[in-house]
Amino acid sequence: MNTTASMVTRMADKVTLSLNPDTLARARAAAGQEGMSLSAWIDRAARREALRHAARRQDEWLAANPEVRDELDGFDRLADNLEAGWTDLVEAA
Repeated sequence: MNTTASMVTRMADKVTLSLNPDTLARARAAAGQEGMSLSAWIDRAARREALRHAARRQDEWLAANPEVRDELDGFDRLADNLEAGWTDLVEAA
């Protein structure tokens, strides 16, 4: 394994943020309570918010395209049936 290449891909981008003093104090306290650095805590918070935003956009798109939701629900039912079949095979063994 090339450790140099591995290290390069894991390096974080550095940014400058401006935070409200109260927000910064709360973030520092929360990070400390969880045993995390402020950077790691903010990274996790930003990632969570980005995922929530993406999920909201997906839900809005699916609401505007109900035929796709119906098709996805059909795939879910098929997967449930297939998984149930595997469970039956395990129990038979």
